[in-house]
Formats: sequence, structure tokens, C-alpha cells
Amino acid sequence: MPQSPLSLDRINASLPRPISEEALRETLFRSKVEPGARAGDRLTVEVTPDRLDLLDEAGLARELAGLLGLARGMGYAFEPAPLPGVEARQNASVSPLRGEFAAVALEAPPEGALDAGLLDEVIRFQELLHATTGRDRRAGSLGLYPLERLTPPFRYALEPLGQIRFLPLASSQETSGKEFYQTHPLALRYGDLGRQGDLVLTLRDEEDRILSLPPVLNAATTGEIRPGDHRILVEATGTRIARVRELIGYMLLPFVERGWKAHPVPVHGPEGTRDGREVLSPRKFTLAGTGVQRLLGVRLTAGELTEHLLTARLGAEVREGKVHVEVPPWRPDLLAEVDLVEEVAIARGYGRFLPILPPSPTRGARSRSARREAQLREVALGMDFQELYTPVLISGVAAGWGLALAEPLALVNPVSTEFSHIRSSLVPGLVAALARNTRSPYPQRAFELGPVVLRDGEAATGTRTDRHWALVESAAGSGFARAAAWSERLLGLFGLQAGREPFEVPGTLPGRSAQVRVAGETVLWMGEVHPRILSELHVREPVAFLVLHSSTLERLRPVSSAVPGP
Repeated sequence: MPQSPLSLDRINASLPRPISEEALRETLFRSKVEPGARAGDRLTVEVTPDRLDLLDEAGLARELAGLLGLARGMGYAFEPAPLPGVEARQNASVSPLRGEFAAVALEAPPEGALDAGLLDEVIRFQELLHATTGRDRRAGSLGLYPLERLTPPFRYALEPLGQIRFLPLASSQETSGKEFYQTHPLALRYGDLGRQGDLVLTLRDEEDRILSLPPVLNAATTGEIRPGDHRILVEATGTRIARVRELIGYMLLPFVERGWKAHPVPVHGPEGTRDGREVLSPRKFTLAGTGVQRLLGVRLTAGELTEHLLTARLGAEVREGKVHVEVPPWRPDLLAEVDLVEEVAIARGYGRFLPILPPSPTRGARSRSARREAQLREVALGMDFQELYTPVLISGVAAGWGLALAEPLALVNPVSTEFSHIRSSLVPGLVAALARNTRSPYPQRAFELGPVVLRDGEAATGTRTDRHWALVESAAGSGFARAAAWSERLLGLFGLQAGREPFEVPGTLPGRSAQVRVAGETVLWMGEVHPRILSELHVREPVAFLVLHSSTLERLRPVSSAVPGP
């Protein structure tokens, strides 16, 4: 889950009164935050992916103030009128590459300005948003600019690379656009996201000065906010307008919580003009007490619901017997009634809900598939195999071994190379476990019963989830013959009559793999892992494996009431 180090001093400075670290940890236990290690002023917190606003000091202080009863309500009112002359123009040329653009103008409170602490907080939060909501800038990215030193209107367009002269942020030497894209580390990493052949995305002001080359880097001077700035332009570009608005909504939080005003920025584009208010306007919902009772099992009055929602730092008031709720832009996770009910539960405190045993007309019992899996586990344990639980996500290296009947699904934006594919077989994960266990004596035997994900063109998602059961053994003398003996034993246990068929499985020795089919469906398959893979993993002994399609077996024959012994 996403995590970030936060300053305890800045959190306390944002609260009506400071609280101790012990009180902070106890209060956070009620929310979606898990406090972690403490190092000086820094406290690392981990949050659920839907609450990125809590990875900012202002957002966390806001949550704490509500739960501690120190503050209530949304506490956010945007300025519906734009600042005079502050607007943007979006050229139609950007549409095929990064066609969504939105912006807001932020104005410091009277006798206030951007300070070094807020600047550091904003920069850290910006990069965190790039890595999460922005999907490493692929889906969206943010830019912040010193509005007082710029001349609107601003122009977002696609321009020839040869016309670009650019002074990168934190640099003192201007460079050509071609040299920048060929040499700068950020351009080498993100350049393709803002470039189409010899054309690149630019953001300029009325004086034709480059503010940034989205989504790569801001320009020095025109694209650098500094302590003392009173007005700041925040813009976001991306591939979807919803993602762009989410990014700006999150970035409002550290400013708005410290008294800054947010003004809309009209954007004139190829499809007309957007007034910019949709980025700032609170979203509105209606919550009925019947829905809360259905989901939480308690009856709450409209007044009680309102109090809980105000504690959750949302806007709420009772009109005509219903609770009308307003949600600020930095809470994109609140999309429907069930989300608001969850906020009510958190604000009320889960400890205040009495546990209720729901009535049941029948006695509880294991399902047929659960009994089947218990049977398989007992068989494996009786054969001296140890059960493992390996991740559903596997590395690209493991995916490349084969050892599966279907190709693993690759993730579009993996969090790391170790978890870049969704497994279509249990075998790669079990073989990888053998590789991590090479210091232990042989024989080594392991099994797993778990889900795999396979392509399915008829499914709404394009995939389906199956349950497989797999055995692997690494031992002197192990091999295909051992796997074939396991298959004979399993077929006998389940009362099935079927013969083996030659079947080539990627990642196995040629001629040392087979499958068993019943009624035209593959029930199990087996093989001996190729020595090339074992050498790569430093596994010293041969490895045999067997995979049983437990979901297929479930469809073919009802489970026996008796569990055979091993």
C-alpha cells in the first residue's frame, strides 16, 4: 500500500491543538492509516490506495481533527470567479497524445505567502501523486508555476522539436529541445509520453516563454515556484479528464487547508470552452437512513448521520428528511452511497457497533468445492508435501520459464519487476520457492492450492479465475516417472479412468511432459523442469511437477463423502 514519511511538527501545526504521538497512533487506528516507523520528526504512514489525501500532512491533520472532535465539516469554499485574464488555450494538436488539460489558480491568504515548509510538502506530495494516481506520469502529471511572474493566457500545444529552446529546472544553461530529449535523465525516462516523432508538448505563456515540456520537466524561472510567491498556477495533463481532475483535486489540499483560495481557470479547447469550475466544485450526494440501516445494521436519525458526516470532514445538512452531502475535490474515492456509509462507520467508530449473529434457516456446512480442496490437502500432506502460499503476481523472469499451458498476463504498469505478471500456473511460483531454499537439504517437496488467471474472450473482463492444485519435488532421482506415478494415484483416488497423452509444456525437457483429459477437458498435466531453468536458479536436483485443475475436476464428478487416506 502507498506510504510516505510525514512531519509530526507540521501535522501538529495544522491542528487546533497539538496531540501526543500516542494519541495520534490511537486515533489513526480508527481510520485507514497505519502508522509505521518514527525517525526524528518523521513518521512513516501507510494508507489504503483510496485515501491518498492522508499521505499529506494537511490531509492527515484534517482527518485527525475530525476524529478528535477538534473540527467539523468540509471547511472548503472555492472562488467561483476566475482571476482576471487567467485562462488557457488548448490546441487540437495535443489530442492524440495527451489530450486532457485542466488548471486552477491559487491565491495566498492576506499577509501570507508560500513558505519553505509548504513548498517541500507540495513537491513531495506532487511526486507521490505522479507515482500513484498518475501511474508514473503515464495517466497524468502535475505542474506548478509562479503566476505572478507569468503573462496569461497560457497555451498548451504540440510543437516542432527544432523550434524549442529550453532552460531546464535547476539548470543555468539553456539547451535545444533535441539535446534536452537526448541527454536529460527525466527526458530519457518520460520523454516518449510527451513526444510524437519530431513534435513535443509545450506549455507557454502570452510572451511565448516555455513554462514546461509536459509531462517531463518545468522550465527554470518561469516554471519554478519559490518561497514568497502569492499566486500559483496548478495544471495537469493526462489521457483521461477524470484522472486530470483527481490530480488537481489532491494538489488543492495542502494549499486550501492553509487558507489559500482556489480560482477556476477557463480552458478554450477544440470542443469549446470549459469554465474550470468542475475541477473545484464539491460533488453532491443524497444519503437516506434506510441505506445506512441496510448496510450497517443500525438505525440512525438524519441528525445523527449529519453529525457523523461532519466528523468525516464532509459537508452535510438535513433537507426534507434526507441528508444532503458535499464532497471536496480531494476525495475522489467517494463515489456512491456505500462509500458515504463507510465514512459514517469510521466516524461513529466500529467499536460502537454491537455484533449481531444473522439468522440462518440452515446449518452451516462446507461447500462441495471446500470439501474437495480439504481432500486434496490431506492427500498432499500424506505424501509428505509442505503447503506453500506464493503470490498471484510473478516476475517477468518466472513468466519466461513457461511451465504453464497459457501465457501469464502482463501488467501494464507493474510496481516492480518482481511482480509484473499475473500467474496462469502455480508451478513458476513453487519452482521459485525451491530456488530460495537451496541451502536446505533434499528432497524438497511443496504443494499449493490457489487461484490462477486465464484469458477468456467470453468473460466481461476478458479473463477468468480457476483453482489449481500443484505438487513439485526436487530430489535425487526425481523426474517425469515420479510425476506419472502421482497422476495414477490421484486418478485412482477420484475414481477416474483415463490415460496419459504426450503433451509439450514450455519449460520442460522434450518428451518428458504429458496431460490427462477426461470428457475432452484437461484434468491434470505434469512434467520435468528443464535443466537450463534449474541451472539458472542454482537448484541442484531434478524437479518434477504435477498440476491438477481442481475446478475442472469439480465439474466432472461430485466429491465423495469419504476422504481417502494417503
